[in-house]
Amino acid sequence: RKDGGKPAGESSTRVKAPFATSFPAAFRELRAALGDDKISMERDELDQHGKEMSGYADPENPQIVAWPESTEDVVEIMKICHKYLIPVVPYAAGTSLEGHTVAPRGGVCVDVKNMNKVLQVNEEDMDCVVQPGVGWMELNDHCKPYGFFLGVDPAPGACIGGMCATCCSGTNAVRYGTMKDQVLNLTVVLADGTVVKTGQRARKSSAGYDLARIFVGSEGTLGIVTEATLRLRNIPEYTAVARVSFNTVHDACSAVIKILQKGVQLGAIELLDDEMCKAVNAYSGINPPLPLTPSILFKFTGTKAHVDEDIQTVKEITSRFSDYPYSFTTSEAELNELWGARKHAFWAAQTMTAGKELMATDVAVPISKLADCIAETKKELDASFLFAPIVGHVGDGNFHAVIMFDPNDPKEADEAHRLNRSMVLRAIAMDGTCTGEHGIGLGKKEYMIPEFGEAAVELMRTLKRALDPQNILNPGKIIDVDTGDRPPRVKAD
Repeated sequence: RKDGGKPAGESSTRVKAPFATSFPAAFRELRAALGDDKISMERDELDQHGKEMSGYADPENPQIVAWPESTEDVVEIMKICHKYLIPVVPYAAGTSLEGHTVAPRGGVCVDVKNMNKVLQVNEEDMDCVVQPGVGWMELNDHCKPYGFFLGVDPAPGACIGGMCATCCSGTNAVRYGTMKDQVLNLTVVLADGTVVKTGQRARKSSAGYDLARIFVGSEGTLGIVTEATLRLRNIPEYTAVARVSFNTVHDACSAVIKILQKGVQLGAIELLDDEMCKAVNAYSGINPPLPLTPSILFKFTGTKAHVDEDIQTVKEITSRFSDYPYSFTTSEAELNELWGARKHAFWAAQTMTAGKELMATDVAVPISKLADCIAETKKELDASFLFAPIVGHVGDGNFHAVIMFDPNDPKEADEAHRLNRSMVLRAIAMDGTCTGEHGIGLGKKEYMIPEFGEAAVELMRTLKRALDPQNILNPGKIIDVDTGDRPPRVKAD
Protein backbone atom coordinates (compact mmCIF):
# COMPACT_ATOMS: atom_id res chain seq x y z
CA ARG A 1 0.00 0.00 0.00
CA LYS A 2 1.13 3.48 -0.83
CA ASP A 3 -0.04 4.68 2.58
CA GLY A 4 1.84 2.01 4.51
CA GLY A 5 -1.11 -0.32 4.91
CA LYS A 6 -3.63 1.96 6.61
CA PRO A 7 -7.31 1.21 5.90
CA ALA A 8 -8.86 3.00 2.96
CA GLY A 9 -10.08 6.45 3.88
CA GLU A 10 -7.72 6.87 6.82
CA SER A 11 -5.11 9.60 6.53
CA SER A 12 -1.70 8.28 5.51
CA THR A 13 0.07 11.40 6.76
CA ARG A 14 2.64 10.77 9.46
CA VAL A 15 1.65 12.66 12.59
CA LYS A 16 4.32 15.17 13.57
CA ALA A 17 4.69 16.93 16.88
CA PRO A 18 2.89 20.30 17.08
CA PHE A 19 5.06 23.18 15.94
CA ALA A 20 4.60 25.02 19.22
CA THR A 21 5.93 21.95 21.04
CA SER A 22 8.87 21.27 18.69
CA PHE A 23 9.93 24.91 18.34
CA PRO A 24 8.38 26.92 21.19
CA ALA A 25 10.72 29.91 20.87
CA ALA A 26 10.29 30.05 17.08
CA PHE A 27 6.52 29.83 17.48
CA ARG A 28 6.51 32.81 19.83
CA GLU A 29 8.65 34.79 17.40
CA LEU A 30 6.47 33.90 14.40
CA ARG A 31 3.35 35.01 16.27
CA ALA A 32 5.03 38.26 17.23
CA ALA A 33 6.26 38.91 13.69
CA LEU A 34 3.13 37.91 11.73
CA GLY A 35 0.21 37.89 14.13
CA ASP A 36 -2.20 35.03 14.73
CA ASP A 37 -4.18 35.70 11.54
CA LYS A 38 -1.20 34.81 9.32
CA ILE A 39 -0.34 31.42 10.84
CA SER A 40 -2.27 28.22 11.52
CA MET A 41 -1.68 24.80 13.05
CA GLU A 42 -5.22 23.57 12.31
CA ARG A 43 -5.24 19.98 11.06
CA ASP A 44 -7.37 20.80 8.02
CA GLU A 45 -4.86 23.42 6.88
CA LEU A 46 -1.92 21.10 7.47
CA ASP A 47 -3.63 18.29 5.54
CA GLN A 48 -4.42 20.60 2.62
CA HIS A 49 -0.81 21.78 2.37
CA GLY A 50 0.71 18.33 2.88
CA LYS A 51 -0.59 16.60 -0.22
CA GLU A 52 -0.01 17.01 -3.94
CA MET A 53 -2.04 16.42 -7.08
CA SER A 54 -0.20 13.45 -8.57
CA GLY A 55 0.50 9.97 -7.25
CA TYR A 56 4.23 10.30 -6.69
CA ALA A 57 4.53 11.27 -3.06
CA ASP A 58 2.79 10.20 0.14
CA PRO A 59 1.07 13.04 1.98
CA GLU A 60 3.46 14.70 4.43
CA ASN A 61 2.14 17.61 6.47
CA PRO A 62 4.01 20.70 7.59
CA GLN A 63 3.73 21.57 11.28
CA ILE A 64 2.48 25.09 10.68
CA VAL A 65 1.28 27.18 7.73
CA ALA A 66 2.19 30.84 7.34
CA TRP A 67 0.55 33.32 4.94
CA PRO A 68 2.91 36.25 4.32
CA GLU A 69 1.59 39.35 2.57
CA SER A 70 4.86 41.05 1.65
CA THR A 71 8.55 40.51 1.04
CA GLU A 72 9.11 41.81 4.57
CA ASP A 73 6.89 39.06 6.01
CA VAL A 74 8.87 36.40 4.15
CA VAL A 75 12.11 37.91 5.43
CA GLU A 76 10.86 37.59 9.02
CA ILE A 77 9.82 33.97 8.47
CA MET A 78 13.16 33.02 6.95
CA LYS A 79 15.21 34.75 9.64
CA ILE A 80 13.34 32.83 12.33
CA CYS A 81 13.56 29.51 10.50
CA HIS A 82 17.25 30.05 9.77
CA LYS A 83 17.90 30.84 13.42
CA TYR A 84 16.20 27.65 14.65
CA LEU A 85 17.08 25.39 11.65
CA ILE A 86 13.44 24.82 10.72
CA PRO A 87 12.55 23.35 7.30
CA VAL A 88 10.59 25.67 4.98
CA VAL A 89 8.39 24.53 2.09
CA PRO A 90 7.19 27.30 -0.26
CA TYR A 91 3.63 26.87 -1.56
CA ALA A 92 1.68 28.75 -4.23
CA ALA A 93 -1.37 27.14 -5.87
CA GLY A 94 -0.54 23.52 -5.04
CA THR A 95 -0.92 22.34 -8.66
CA SER A 96 2.53 20.76 -8.94
CA LEU A 97 2.80 17.08 -9.79
CA GLU A 98 6.09 15.66 -8.47
CA GLY A 99 5.82 16.02 -4.71
CA HIS A 100 7.27 19.54 -4.66
CA THR A 101 5.09 20.81 -1.82
CA VAL A 102 4.89 17.88 0.59
CA ALA A 103 6.79 18.32 3.86
CA PRO A 104 8.48 15.06 4.91
CA ARG A 105 10.55 16.96 7.48
CA GLY A 106 7.66 19.04 8.77
CA GLY A 107 8.48 22.66 9.50
CA VAL A 108 6.82 25.75 8.04
CA CYS A 109 4.76 25.86 4.85
CA VAL A 110 4.99 29.38 3.42
CA ASP A 111 1.80 29.85 1.42
CA VAL A 112 2.01 32.96 -0.78
CA LYS A 113 -1.66 33.06 -1.81
CA ASN A 114 -2.16 36.43 -0.06
CA MET A 115 0.72 37.95 -2.05
CA ASN A 116 -1.60 38.29 -5.02
CA LYS A 117 -1.16 41.82 -6.33
CA VAL A 118 -0.26 43.00 -9.83
CA LEU A 119 2.09 45.79 -8.79
CA GLN A 120 2.81 47.36 -12.18
CA VAL A 121 1.93 47.03 -15.85
CA ASN A 122 4.47 48.97 -17.90
CA GLU A 123 2.54 49.40 -21.13
CA GLU A 124 5.27 50.96 -23.23
CA ASP A 125 7.83 48.35 -22.14
CA MET A 126 5.37 45.43 -22.37
CA ASP A 127 6.24 44.03 -18.95
CA CYS A 128 4.67 43.75 -15.53
CA VAL A 129 5.67 43.31 -11.88
CA VAL A 130 3.64 40.84 -9.83
CA GLN A 131 3.65 39.05 -6.50
CA PRO A 132 3.99 35.24 -6.48
CA GLY A 133 0.38 34.50 -5.53
CA VAL A 134 -1.01 36.01 -8.74
CA GLY A 135 -2.60 33.39 -10.99
CA TRP A 136 -1.56 33.41 -14.63
CA MET A 137 -5.19 33.42 -15.77
CA GLU A 138 -5.97 36.38 -13.51
CA LEU A 139 -2.87 38.15 -14.80
CA ASN A 140 -4.09 37.67 -18.36
CA ASP A 141 -7.47 39.12 -17.43
CA HIS A 142 -5.70 42.12 -15.85
CA CYS A 143 -3.51 42.68 -18.92
CA LYS A 144 -6.17 42.10 -21.58
CA PRO A 145 -7.26 45.78 -21.70
CA TYR A 146 -3.66 46.64 -22.62
CA GLY A 147 -3.68 44.06 -25.43
CA PHE A 148 -1.15 41.84 -23.60
CA PHE A 149 -0.93 38.34 -22.15
CA LEU A 150 1.65 36.11 -20.48
CA GLY A 151 3.37 33.74 -22.90
CA VAL A 152 3.03 30.55 -20.82
CA ASP A 153 -0.20 28.71 -20.01
CA PRO A 154 0.27 25.83 -17.54
CA ALA A 155 -2.54 24.11 -15.65
CA PRO A 156 -5.55 26.27 -14.79
CA GLY A 157 -5.10 27.66 -11.30
CA ALA A 158 -1.29 27.83 -11.34
CA CYS A 159 0.32 30.90 -9.75
CA ILE A 160 3.43 32.85 -10.71
CA GLY A 161 5.51 31.72 -7.72
CA GLY A 162 5.11 28.05 -8.49
CA MET A 163 5.46 28.68 -12.21
CA CYS A 164 8.86 30.27 -11.59
CA ALA A 165 9.80 27.49 -9.18
CA THR A 166 9.15 24.70 -11.69
CA CYS A 167 10.01 26.58 -14.91
CA CYS A 168 6.60 25.66 -16.24
CA SER A 169 5.43 26.12 -19.79
CA GLY A 170 2.23 24.74 -21.37
CA THR A 171 0.76 24.74 -24.85
CA ASN A 172 2.25 28.09 -25.91
CA ALA A 173 5.89 27.13 -25.30
CA VAL A 174 6.56 26.27 -28.95
CA ARG A 175 5.95 29.95 -29.77
CA TYR A 176 6.95 31.89 -26.64
CA GLY A 177 9.29 29.60 -24.73
CA THR A 178 9.07 28.41 -21.12
CA MET A 179 8.82 30.41 -17.89
CA LYS A 180 12.52 31.26 -17.91
CA ASP A 181 11.94 33.11 -21.18
CA GLN A 182 9.27 35.30 -19.57
CA VAL A 183 11.26 36.36 -16.49
CA LEU A 184 13.23 39.63 -16.61
CA ASN A 185 13.89 40.00 -12.88
CA LEU A 186 13.06 38.31 -9.59
CA THR A 187 13.05 39.46 -6.00
CA VAL A 188 14.08 36.47 -3.91
CA VAL A 189 14.39 35.92 -0.16
CA LEU A 190 17.29 33.57 0.65
CA ALA A 191 17.54 31.02 3.46
CA ASP A 192 18.95 33.53 5.96
CA GLY A 193 16.44 36.28 5.10
CA THR A 194 18.69 38.17 2.68
CA VAL A 195 16.75 39.86 -0.14
CA VAL A 196 18.23 39.57 -3.63
CA LYS A 197 17.12 41.33 -6.80
CA THR A 198 18.39 39.40 -9.81
CA GLY A 199 18.35 42.21 -12.41
CA GLN A 200 16.63 45.23 -13.90
CA ARG A 201 13.86 45.55 -16.49
CA ALA A 202 16.04 45.72 -19.60
CA ARG A 203 15.09 43.18 -22.27
CA LYS A 204 18.66 41.94 -22.43
CA SER A 205 21.78 42.13 -20.31
CA SER A 206 25.26 40.60 -20.36
CA ALA A 207 26.11 41.87 -16.87
CA GLY A 208 27.34 39.24 -14.44
CA TYR A 209 25.85 35.83 -13.76
CA ASP A 210 22.30 35.15 -14.90
CA LEU A 211 20.87 34.97 -11.38
CA ALA A 212 17.23 34.82 -12.47
CA ARG A 213 17.89 31.58 -14.35
CA ILE A 214 19.44 30.08 -11.21
CA PHE A 215 16.20 30.54 -9.28
CA VAL A 216 13.76 29.73 -12.09
CA GLY A 217 13.33 25.97 -11.89
CA SER A 218 14.94 25.65 -8.45
CA GLU A 219 11.62 24.55 -6.88
CA GLY A 220 12.01 26.63 -3.74
CA THR A 221 15.28 24.96 -2.77
CA LEU A 222 17.42 28.12 -3.17
CA GLY A 223 15.07 30.93 -2.21
CA ILE A 224 11.47 32.15 -2.15
CA VAL A 225 10.32 34.41 -4.99
CA THR A 226 8.37 37.40 -3.65
CA GLU A 227 8.17 39.53 -6.82
CA ALA A 228 8.61 38.78 -10.52
CA THR A 229 9.09 41.13 -13.45
CA LEU A 230 7.65 39.38 -16.48
CA ARG A 231 7.75 39.95 -20.22
CA LEU A 232 4.30 40.36 -21.79
CA ARG A 233 3.22 39.45 -25.32
CA ASN A 234 0.78 41.06 -27.74
CA ILE A 235 -2.56 39.30 -28.03
CA PRO A 236 -2.55 37.95 -31.61
CA GLU A 237 -4.66 39.79 -34.12
CA TYR A 238 -6.18 36.54 -35.36
CA THR A 239 -6.29 32.97 -34.04
CA ALA A 240 -7.53 29.74 -35.62
CA VAL A 241 -7.30 26.10 -34.57
CA ALA A 242 -7.13 23.11 -36.91
CA ARG A 243 -7.53 19.43 -36.11
CA VAL A 244 -5.99 16.60 -38.06
CA SER A 245 -6.33 12.92 -37.20
CA PHE A 246 -3.80 10.21 -38.03
CA ASN A 247 -3.65 6.43 -38.06
CA THR A 248 -0.74 6.29 -35.61
CA VAL A 249 1.10 8.57 -33.19
CA HIS A 250 4.23 7.98 -35.28
CA ASP A 251 2.51 9.44 -38.35
CA ALA A 252 1.25 12.38 -36.30
CA CYS A 253 4.68 13.21 -34.89
CA SER A 254 6.36 12.73 -38.25
CA ALA A 255 4.04 15.37 -39.72
CA VAL A 256 4.91 17.75 -36.88
CA ILE A 257 8.62 17.30 -37.52
CA LYS A 258 8.19 18.23 -41.19
CA ILE A 259 6.11 21.30 -40.28
CA LEU A 260 8.76 22.55 -37.87
CA GLN A 261 11.53 21.90 -40.38
CA LYS A 262 9.56 23.98 -42.88
CA GLY A 263 9.83 26.91 -40.49
CA VAL A 264 6.11 27.40 -39.86
CA GLN A 265 5.70 29.44 -36.63
CA LEU A 266 2.64 28.05 -34.89
CA GLY A 267 1.09 29.15 -31.62
CA ALA A 268 0.77 25.59 -30.31
CA ILE A 269 0.94 21.99 -31.54
CA GLU A 270 -0.87 19.52 -29.27
CA LEU A 271 -1.16 15.73 -29.53
CA LEU A 272 -3.96 13.61 -28.09
CA ASP A 273 -3.71 9.86 -28.57
CA ASP A 274 -6.79 7.71 -29.23
CA GLU A 275 -7.34 6.99 -25.52
CA MET A 276 -7.19 10.68 -24.65
CA CYS A 277 -9.58 11.52 -27.48
CA LYS A 278 -12.03 9.03 -25.97
CA ALA A 279 -11.66 10.64 -22.54
CA VAL A 280 -12.01 14.20 -23.88
CA ASN A 281 -15.16 13.29 -25.81
CA ALA A 282 -16.78 11.79 -22.72
CA TYR A 283 -15.75 14.64 -20.44
CA SER A 284 -16.33 17.72 -22.57
CA GLY A 285 -19.21 16.64 -24.78
CA ILE A 286 -17.40 18.25 -27.71
CA ASN A 287 -19.51 18.33 -30.87
CA PRO A 288 -18.62 16.86 -33.25
CA PRO A 289 -16.61 14.39 -31.16
CA LEU A 290 -12.97 13.76 -31.92
CA PRO A 291 -12.28 10.63 -33.98
CA LEU A 292 -10.94 7.83 -31.78
CA THR A 293 -7.52 7.93 -33.34
CA PRO A 294 -4.41 10.05 -32.63
CA SER A 295 -5.10 13.72 -33.34
CA ILE A 296 -3.07 16.91 -33.54
CA LEU A 297 -4.49 20.33 -32.70
CA PHE A 298 -2.67 23.18 -34.44
CA LYS A 299 -3.09 26.74 -33.18
CA PHE A 300 -2.38 29.44 -35.75
CA THR A 301 -1.77 33.01 -34.60
CA GLY A 302 -0.87 36.28 -36.32
CA THR A 303 -2.44 38.42 -39.00
CA LYS A 304 -5.32 36.94 -41.01
CA ALA A 305 -3.17 36.71 -44.14
CA HIS A 306 -0.31 35.05 -42.25
CA VAL A 307 -2.67 32.54 -40.61
CA ASP A 308 -4.33 31.68 -43.93
CA GLU A 309 -0.93 31.00 -45.48
CA ASP A 310 0.17 28.80 -42.56
CA ILE A 311 -3.09 26.85 -42.67
CA GLN A 312 -2.48 25.90 -46.27
CA THR A 313 1.14 24.94 -45.61
CA VAL A 314 0.19 22.72 -42.67
CA LYS A 315 -2.68 21.21 -44.68
CA GLU A 316 -0.30 20.24 -47.48
CA ILE A 317 2.26 18.67 -45.14
CA THR A 318 -0.24 16.74 -42.99
CA SER A 319 -1.93 15.32 -46.10
CA ARG A 320 1.27 13.34 -46.74
CA PHE A 321 0.80 11.51 -43.44
CA SER A 322 -2.98 11.33 -43.06
CA ASP A 323 -6.06 10.48 -45.12
CA TYR A 324 -8.38 12.05 -42.56
CA PRO A 325 -10.13 15.32 -43.41
CA TYR A 326 -8.44 18.55 -42.34
CA SER A 327 -10.80 20.73 -40.33
CA PHE A 328 -10.33 24.09 -38.67
CA THR A 329 -12.45 26.35 -36.52
CA THR A 330 -14.54 29.01 -38.17
CA SER A 331 -15.81 30.82 -35.07
CA GLU A 332 -14.58 31.86 -31.63
CA ALA A 333 -17.08 29.48 -30.01
CA GLU A 334 -15.69 26.50 -31.95
CA LEU A 335 -12.12 27.55 -31.12
CA ASN A 336 -12.87 27.82 -27.41
CA GLU A 337 -14.68 24.48 -27.35
CA LEU A 338 -11.89 22.61 -29.13
CA TRP A 339 -9.02 24.24 -27.22
CA GLY A 340 -10.91 24.03 -23.95
CA ALA A 341 -11.24 20.29 -24.44
CA ARG A 342 -7.46 20.04 -24.75
CA LYS A 343 -6.79 22.19 -21.67
CA HIS A 344 -8.97 19.90 -19.55
CA ALA A 345 -7.40 16.64 -20.73
CA PHE A 346 -6.01 15.70 -17.29
CA TRP A 347 -9.44 16.04 -15.71
CA ALA A 348 -10.98 14.09 -18.59
CA ALA A 349 -8.58 11.18 -18.01
CA GLN A 350 -9.51 11.03 -14.33
CA THR A 351 -13.22 10.68 -15.07
CA MET A 352 -12.55 7.52 -17.09
CA THR A 353 -11.38 5.57 -14.05
CA ALA A 354 -13.45 6.30 -10.97
CA GLY A 355 -11.61 5.94 -7.68
CA LYS A 356 -8.13 6.00 -9.23
CA GLU A 357 -5.35 8.50 -8.67
CA LEU A 358 -3.41 10.27 -11.39
CA MET A 359 0.31 9.94 -12.01
CA ALA A 360 1.03 12.64 -14.56
CA THR A 361 4.55 12.20 -15.86
CA ASP A 362 6.29 14.06 -18.64
CA VAL A 363 9.49 13.83 -20.67
CA ALA A 364 10.99 15.77 -23.58
CA VAL A 365 13.27 14.64 -26.40
CA PRO A 366 14.90 16.21 -29.44
CA ILE A 367 12.31 16.72 -32.18
CA SER A 368 14.04 14.16 -34.41
CA LYS A 369 13.48 11.49 -31.74
CA LEU A 370 9.90 12.45 -30.93
CA ALA A 371 8.01 10.07 -33.24
CA ASP A 372 10.00 7.03 -32.11
CA CYS A 373 9.86 7.94 -28.43
CA ILE A 374 6.10 8.45 -28.36
CA ALA A 375 5.41 5.39 -30.53
CA GLU A 376 7.50 3.12 -28.29
CA THR A 377 5.97 4.62 -25.16
CA LYS A 378 2.42 4.21 -26.47
CA LYS A 379 3.05 0.58 -27.40
CA GLU A 380 4.08 -0.13 -23.81
CA LEU A 381 1.21 1.86 -22.30
CA ASP A 382 -1.36 0.12 -24.51
CA ALA A 383 -0.02 -3.26 -23.40
CA SER A 384 -0.48 -2.36 -19.74
CA PHE A 385 -3.61 -3.19 -17.73
CA LEU A 386 -3.71 0.44 -16.53
CA PHE A 387 -5.47 3.26 -18.35
CA ALA A 388 -2.69 5.62 -19.45
CA PRO A 389 -3.50 8.07 -22.26
CA ILE A 390 -0.93 10.38 -23.85
CA VAL A 391 -1.14 14.12 -24.42
CA GLY A 392 1.75 16.25 -25.57
CA HIS A 393 3.15 19.64 -26.47
CA VAL A 394 4.78 17.95 -29.41
CA GLY A 395 5.90 21.18 -31.05
CA ASP A 396 8.80 21.29 -28.59
CA GLY A 397 9.28 17.55 -28.11
CA ASN A 398 7.42 17.36 -24.77
CA PHE A 399 4.71 14.81 -23.97
CA HIS A 400 2.84 13.45 -20.96
CA ALA A 401 1.47 10.09 -19.91
CA VAL A 402 -1.50 10.28 -17.56
CA ILE A 403 -1.29 6.99 -15.66
CA MET A 404 -4.41 6.16 -13.62
CA PHE A 405 -3.90 3.73 -10.75
CA ASP A 406 -4.98 2.77 -7.24
CA PRO A 407 -2.08 3.65 -4.90
CA ASN A 408 -3.44 1.22 -2.31
CA ASP A 409 -3.14 -1.70 -4.74
CA PRO A 410 0.50 -2.87 -4.79
CA LYS A 411 0.14 -4.39 -8.25
CA GLU A 412 -1.23 -1.18 -9.74
CA ALA A 413 1.24 1.04 -7.88
CA ASP A 414 4.19 -1.07 -9.07
CA GLU A 415 2.91 -1.01 -12.65
CA ALA A 416 2.41 2.77 -12.62
CA HIS A 417 5.95 3.37 -11.41
CA ARG A 418 7.32 0.80 -13.88
CA LEU A 419 5.64 2.58 -16.79
CA ASN A 420 6.92 5.94 -15.62
CA ARG A 421 10.45 4.63 -15.14
CA SER A 422 10.51 3.02 -18.57
CA MET A 423 9.27 6.19 -20.26
CA VAL A 424 11.84 8.35 -18.47
CA LEU A 425 14.81 6.10 -19.19
CA ARG A 426 13.71 5.81 -22.83
CA ALA A 427 13.72 9.61 -23.13
CA ILE A 428 17.13 9.95 -21.46
CA ALA A 429 18.56 7.27 -23.78
CA MET A 430 17.33 9.39 -26.71
CA ASP A 431 19.29 12.41 -25.42
CA GLY A 432 16.19 13.82 -23.79
CA THR A 433 15.18 14.84 -20.29
CA CYS A 434 13.24 13.18 -17.48
CA THR A 435 10.89 16.19 -17.34
CA GLY A 436 10.10 18.93 -19.82
CA GLU A 437 7.94 21.09 -17.55
CA HIS A 438 6.72 19.34 -14.38
CA GLY A 439 10.04 19.54 -12.56
CA ILE A 440 11.88 17.09 -10.30
CA GLY A 441 10.49 17.42 -6.76
CA LEU A 442 10.65 14.02 -5.08
CA GLY A 443 9.25 12.04 -7.99
CA LYS A 444 12.22 12.25 -10.36
CA LYS A 445 15.24 12.83 -8.14
CA GLU A 446 16.58 9.39 -8.97
CA TYR A 447 16.97 10.32 -12.64
CA MET A 448 19.19 13.35 -12.13
CA ILE A 449 22.48 11.46 -12.28
CA PRO A 450 21.47 9.30 -15.28
CA GLU A 451 20.55 12.49 -17.13
CA PHE A 452 23.29 14.90 -16.02
CA GLY A 453 26.11 12.75 -14.67
CA GLU A 454 27.67 12.82 -11.21
CA ALA A 455 29.83 15.90 -11.85
CA ALA A 456 26.91 18.12 -12.89
CA VAL A 457 24.76 17.00 -9.97
CA GLU A 458 27.66 17.64 -7.58
CA LEU A 459 27.89 21.18 -9.00
CA MET A 460 24.19 21.61 -8.19
CA ARG A 461 24.87 20.40 -4.65
CA THR A 462 27.67 22.95 -4.36
CA LEU A 463 25.28 25.72 -5.40
CA LYS A 464 22.64 24.50 -2.93
CA ARG A 465 25.16 24.39 -0.06
CA ALA A 466 26.40 27.89 -0.92
CA LEU A 467 22.92 29.47 -0.85
CA ASP A 468 21.34 27.25 1.80
CA PRO A 469 24.13 25.71 3.91
CA GLN A 470 21.68 24.53 6.60
CA ASN A 471 19.48 22.79 3.99
CA ILE A 472 16.25 24.30 5.31
CA LEU A 473 14.67 25.38 1.99
CA ASN A 474 12.44 22.60 0.63
CA PRO A 475 14.94 19.96 1.82
CA GLY A 476 15.12 16.68 -0.06
CA LYS A 477 13.77 18.07 -3.34
CA ILE A 478 15.58 18.00 -6.73
CA ILE A 479 18.99 16.89 -5.40
CA ASP A 480 20.41 15.27 -2.28
CA VAL A 481 22.81 17.18 -0.10
CA ASP A 482 22.98 14.76 2.79
CA THR A 483 22.72 11.01 3.23
CA GLY A 484 19.15 11.15 4.45
CA ASP A 485 17.97 12.64 1.14
CA ARG A 486 19.49 10.16 -1.23
CA PRO A 487 17.35 7.72 -3.26
CA PRO A 488 18.60 4.44 -4.78
CA ARG A 489 20.93 4.84 -7.73
CA VAL A 490 19.37 4.33 -11.15
CA LYS A 491 21.30 3.33 -14.25
CA ALA A 492 20.48 5.04 -17.52
CA ASP A 493 20.64 1.80 -19.44
